[in-house]
Formats: sequence, C-alpha cells, structure tokens
Amino acid sequence: MTNIQSNQQEDDDDSIDTDLMEDFFYDFKEAHQNCESILINLEHDPSNKELLNGLFRSVHTIKGNLVYVGLKDLTPLIQSMEDLLDAIRSEQILYDNLLSDVILLAMDKTKQMVQAKQAKTFSPIISDEQLLLLCQNISSIVEVEGDTRTEYIRNAIISLDPSTHIFDDSQPATPKLGKKVPKGFDAPRKTPTLQTTIPTPIQQPLSVIEILQHHHIEIDEDIIFFESIASPMENRSLYWKGRTARLLTLALDMNKKAGDPVEPAQLVAAILLHDIGMAFLPLPLLHKAGSFNEEERNALFRHTELASQLLNQSSKWEQAATIVLQHHERVDGSGYPKRLTGIDICHGAKILSIVDTFDARTHERAYNTRLKRPFIRAVIEVNNCKGSQFDASWVEVFNEITRASRNN
Repeated sequence: MTNIQSNQQEDDDDSIDTDLMEDFFYDFKEAHQNCESILINLEHDPSNKELLNGLFRSVHTIKGNLVYVGLKDLTPLIQSMEDLLDAIRSEQILYDNLLSDVILLAMDKTKQMVQAKQAKTFSPIISDEQLLLLCQNISSIVEVEGDTRTEYIRNAIISLDPSTHIFDDSQPATPKLGKKVPKGFDAPRKTPTLQTTIPTPIQQPLSVIEILQHHHIEIDEDIIFFESIASPMENRSLYWKGRTARLLTLALDMNKKAGDPVEPAQLVAAILLHDIGMAFLPLPLLHKAGSFNEEERNALFRHTELASQLLNQSSKWEQAATIVLQHHERVDGSGYPKRLTGIDICHGAKILSIVDTFDARTHERAYNTRLKRPFIRAVIEVNNCKGSQFDASWVEVFNEITRASRNN
C-alpha cells in the first residue's frame, strides 16, 4: 500500500470513529432520558413489571454501547445498576424512592463520565478507587438486609451526590463493604475505607444584577431598591443563602422558553420580594421542623398578602403583586389564600410556585421538611405534582430547562 493509500485509510478510520462516537452520544442521551421517564412513571406504579423490564433493557443497552465504542472502563457503575435492577425485577428487594434515587444518581454520574470522555477531559470525574467503592456499595445492596441495606443505600446516595441530605442524622454511616467486585475491576489487595464525599467542580454563581443583564432586563431604581432588600433577607436564615439568584435564573429561563408570557421585570420584582413577609416571622417559627398549629399556619399564610400589599403601593407593580399573592395557590384549588384553580392563577405565579418548591427540595428549608433532595429526585417530585399543585404545561417547560442544564 502506498503512503497516499495508507494516509487515506487512516483518514477513513478516523472518520468512522468520529461518526461512531457521535451516534453513540446521541443514542446515550436518548437512553438516559428514557430511563428518567421510566423512573418518573415508576413513582406512581413501582411494581409495574413492564416498566422495570424496560428500565433494565435501557440500562443494558447503554452498557453494551459503551463496550462497543471502546468505553468499557465506564461500565462498572452500569453493571452495578444491572445487579440492583435484576434483584428488583425478581422481587428479591422492593423498589422504593431511595432505590430510585440510587439509580437516578448513578445514571447521572455515568452521563458525567461519558460527557467528560466526549470533551476529552483529562481530569477524571471520579477516581478508580472511588468508583470501585461506589460500585461495591450499590451491588452489595442486593446482598444485605434490614438496617444494613439502608446503610448501603444511604452511602451510595451520598457518594453519588455529596451535597444531598436525606436522613435525620447528619453523619453518614460507613458499613463494611461486601466481597463482590463489579465486572471490569480487578479485586484490590486491601479494601480501602469508603469515601462518602466525591469532590465536584465549584462554579461561581452569577449575581442578581448579572442575571438581569444576561436577560436584558432594565434595571431601574425600583429593581435596585427591591434587590437591596432581597440581599439582606437571605441573611435571615441560613437556608436562604443564594436562593434569590437561583430562583431568578430558573424562573426567567422558563419564562423565556415559553415566549415571555410574563413581563420579565414584573417576574423579577415578584421573586425579589415574594418572601419578605416570611422574613419578619419569629426565627423559632421560621425554623420549626414539626407540624404547625392553627395560629402558626395562619401567620405563614399571611406572608403572601403582606408582600402583595407592599408591591401594590405602586400601580407600576400590580402584576408583580398578583404573582406574589397567588404563588401558593394550586391548580387543583387546594392552595392559599383564595383557593384559586388553574384557570384563575396567573402565569407568573405558576412559574414562581414551581421554582420556589424546586429550590426548597434541592436546598434545605427548615420550615418545610429539613430534607435536601438530589437534583433529579427534586425534578421527579415536581413532576409528581403536575396537574395538582403545578400547571402541567409549565412543568413541561420546567423539564426542558432542567434537562438542558444537565446536558450542559
């Protein structure tokens, strides 16, 4: 073969490899989204054999495709999920929300590793040692029972998402690892201590002003004043740190995706001041973890009216005042303060209701449940309330935005 022919052959091979990888990444993304959709449906029907079998097939297909394109080193986590799903399908263990969290987070971690390979990132998402320990923990869920199984599930979730907090006690237990070694790994000579914290990159969040500039929103004197109030409000409770920027980012992205049915500046004003009434509640009430008596509940319920009255002092912010007043209404009519149903609730309130609840589930809110859920679990919980608490069409917009953020 001549040099020209040899070079041409190498170019063709490179082209084939590139096309193969592009096809794989497309198929992987579709399979990943299919798994998430099945898991959402399993929330409502956890014993559905067809759904469980479909989930197993999707996971198995992902593993096979990883091997086919030469990414066998990424398969141990998928193999651990297969072991777990096989035990669930055979009714060796019962499927529940915590096991759903393990599967969701393991899928997301696999996606991160695949994306790192696609971007040719040299810094690993997770070390081989951490991956081995994580895989052992997931596979061993099948082999243990009772409280020990709960410990393995717990460690698996915290290892996959160190920021989560789903149990009453703050320190994770460290059970002894089982002997099972996932396929794709050589057995280590000595089992290292389980690492329950896997470092993740820290991104500097945008400020409120930067977010508004990004969305080309006019920053007038009123907005500047409202922002100056919102900022110190976050210091009222450790659970509120950074929430204004998070709410603004998600709400404005949702509104933009839907074609800006809500005047962006009105949505901004509503978000900046929607919980100002909460800030004046006594801290013992604000941080109360248990159930509320009638007097406490009424005090909490009044916060929407207080914020609305403040915004109504200026006719310019009437729309924002309505958004604030209605953001705890539910489309099924079970919300407050007026028990409005879907058709009577403004779009801004429907957006704020979703993003406020989502933020509460992904960032600890003491007066709610003291629980912090993994990102994908919180997405599923929002979807579970579609048509009852939240407007179904806005939940679909929320899904598109959160899906896009995970794919970036």
